[in-house]
Amino acid sequence: MTAGAAAAQGSERRHEAAVPTAGSIAYRAAYAICALGIAVATAVSPRDNAGFLLGTFAGERIVRGHAIPLHFGNETFTAAGAFDGGVGWLGGLATYALSLAGPAVSIFATALAAVATFAFVEARARRLAGRPLALAAAALAFLCAISSLGVAGGIVTAAFVSILAYVLERPGPRAALVATLLTVVWCNTSAAGVLAPAIALCMAATSTFGGTPYERRWARVAVAGTLLAIFATPALWAYPALALEGLRIDRTVGVVPENPIDVAPLAYHIGFLLVVLAAFAVGARRGRESSIPLLLCAALLALANGAYVVVFGVLAAPILAASAAEAFPALAGSMTASMRTDFVAGAFAVVLAGIAAWQAGRSGAPLADGYALAASLAADGRSHRLYCSNVDWCDAALPFAPNIRVFMDGRIAPYPDAVREAKRDVAFGDVHWKERLSERNVDTVIVAKGRLLSGLVGLSPRWRVVASDGTALLYERGAAPR
Repeated sequence: MTAGAAAAQGSERRHEAAVPTAGSIAYRAAYAICALGIAVATAVSPRDNAGFLLGTFAGERIVRGHAIPLHFGNETFTAAGAFDGGVGWLGGLATYALSLAGPAVSIFATALAAVATFAFVEARARRLAGRPLALAAAALAFLCAISSLGVAGGIVTAAFVSILAYVLERPGPRAALVATLLTVVWCNTSAAGVLAPAIALCMAATSTFGGTPYERRWARVAVAGTLLAIFATPALWAYPALALEGLRIDRTVGVVPENPIDVAPLAYHIGFLLVVLAAFAVGARRGRESSIPLLLCAALLALANGAYVVVFGVLAAPILAASAAEAFPALAGSMTASMRTDFVAGAFAVVLAGIAAWQAGRSGAPLADGYALAASLAADGRSHRLYCSNVDWCDAALPFAPNIRVFMDGRIAPYPDAVREAKRDVAFGDVHWKERLSERNVDTVIVAKGRLLSGLVGLSPRWRVVASDGTALLYERGAAPR
């Protein structure tokens, strides 16, 4: 325990039953402001269309088929029957259930996930640095999450990461068991569950460099438990490979946004930058060198795909709070409050989330540009073989199979290498892009405006623009303009 954390705990015990001071009142006000921020930000954040559409599609397939599908159906014409192992089946089922309950319920559930995420960040930071710096850590993590708070967004992954890190920070038999069970649930919820062993391994460095033999032993058991847990899915031993592809961190597909500046611009410009500046300011000063591999892994993950900037914030913020507590011990003991504050703040956050969800849910959630064009194809009643320059846009067409079948959708991992190569050739305007579409009888394409492919398709006499929105153009081969 750091000196700052010890001072904070002693001060907290002294003040727990005391009359509220100006510092404690300010602290409670800061808690209320954080709760309000979480509720409002979740309510106004746009839905993650890709995650929501894929989730509802997968969940509906499970409900209608009374089983977990392990292979692609006829919604694709390039990889029908490909093995996908039902990756993320539990998350899909939950998303489908929430979609049936309505937008307000979906937003409220997302807000609860956000509250849980930052509550565990705060609790973990409090162990290391005391209450005031813990609240600052939660606020810093929140700034890294501002692009991930929409329904079906990255906040769900952040919730799993936050809870797992909290559990693993105190190695023991209970922590190893809970971490293993949590990993099983996470792996069945999404492909991101494959990150659990890496997080456990980084957290185990704490015990390796500064823990007791008891802590080292149980930290290694937790690593082994999380590693075995990734096989406890319908995909069995195929899950790690499918999940790693599903993370979209290898940049081999080249057909979906991955750069932080494109995926999470606000979180990258504000939260990520502040974390980096804080790391330079206070460093990783704790005696346990384990913070270094955890920070590095989280940073590399965020830079590989901007969707994981939120994970970087969740993992890094408590470490920086501990470093600040060592650098400035006086900060750890100021503005203390009792445990009652935590329960009041939690209840306040839940109430605010309910109110915000009810207000935001009344207006619904229309499909974003690109997705709406793909969904609109169902209106004409004709068959289409659809290519989308951004594979996620094709997710909106999946429920309309077999009338609409896609070249490739957001479920990237099971698609064969030949399909991926053809996808890239077309997306990047390769010299053979026409042949790649013709040999698969593609008759409809949705391309992003202002890109090379949109210019090439527009110059081709065989293709005509039939619809457009602010982001994309819809072309049909041989069709007359509408």
